[in-house]
Amino acid sequence: MADNKTSAPVRVLRVAIDARLMYYRKAGIAQYTRRLTRALAQTPAQSGVRELAVIMDRRDRDIAWIPPGARVLRAITPAHHRYEHIALPLELARHSSRIDVLHSPDFISTRGRFKKVITIHDLYFLEHTEVMSPQGKRYYERMRWSAGNADHIIAVSDFTRREIMRLLPDVPAQRVTVIHEAAANVQPVSALETPAGSLRYVLFVGTFEPRKNLVTLLKALKELPDDCKLMIVGESGWGAEQPGQVARQLGLQDRVTFAGRVSDAELDRYYRGARMLVMPSLSEGFGLPILEAMARGVPVVCSNAGALPEIAGDAALMHDPLDALALARLIRVVWTNDVVRADYGRRGLQRTQEFSWARAAQATWQVYQDTCASSS
Repeated sequence: MADNKTSAPVRVLRVAIDARLMYYRKAGIAQYTRRLTRALAQTPAQSGVRELAVIMDRRDRDIAWIPPGARVLRAITPAHHRYEHIALPLELARHSSRIDVLHSPDFISTRGRFKKVITIHDLYFLEHTEVMSPQGKRYYERMRWSAGNADHIIAVSDFTRREIMRLLPDVPAQRVTVIHEAAANVQPVSALETPAGSLRYVLFVGTFEPRKNLVTLLKALKELPDDCKLMIVGESGWGAEQPGQVARQLGLQDRVTFAGRVSDAELDRYYRGARMLVMPSLSEGFGLPILEAMARGVPVVCSNAGALPEIAGDAALMHDPLDALALARLIRVVWTNDVVRADYGRRGLQRTQEFSWARAAQATWQVYQDTCASSS
């Protein structure tokens, strides 16, 4: 007798990640997007079938990072375009049958029949609009709409989650999940194995913008010996000329190098050649460079603002973000004391073990699944 039983249909979860920003930016949110996407692709499904797609700017040819099996959807609408909220929904409508969840890692989602998941990295700009360019202000004015219409929000730290609850009180708490970022897997360099004389610069990594507080770092450098050099690695952002102007005003132009945007391999070399990483930010929603440095055994000096204490724990030396003299004292200690430098190098390596892209990806898939299930 024929078996009349029919098997249940296999549940397919189709997720698209908006990576259009990567055509313009390679650091910060772009790094988060790339690393999370790779980790998502490597996470085995517990049940059902998963399909992953990446939405790319049509001009972006940097696709080597996209994991095998992920579809590439080309978008004509550029990231941060003033008419994005009109044009992007029309483009995505062509793919509506293949998208169950749209994940927008750059804060702002868009209209569509799919479920909307956004990542909020920080909300400093809501209270400090002076740190944004006019274009940025215009684009992020849609932040409240995006948060209010998101089916779920990923916050990259407990600090950011608290800020969401404080500054966006209409967002239900149950719709916000904290999922930490992590450093890339690298081979660490022990501070004990590296001769002190071979490390001759302090490293800063980040986009040049007022929130990164480079002016305070430059003022601290002025208090340090002439052999203490500063290497600044990052892309130009809002207010990009100011650090160079301040360096010249302070007579530091011969001690400061602006490397600009660099490749991943070059960035790795800059980390490994640094005597320490310094991150004096006025606020950070996470602060990935401190974990990137720690993963290589490089000591970290950072401010005690935003999420940095949460992420660094006791593995970094911390200062008030506006106290240039306090920052100078900490840099001097790490610069001159190999015992302290080695100690904080070890602490950092231990601290990075508490963060994992594999765990982040698993938690993110759970958000996608729960978001879809909530409407079933």
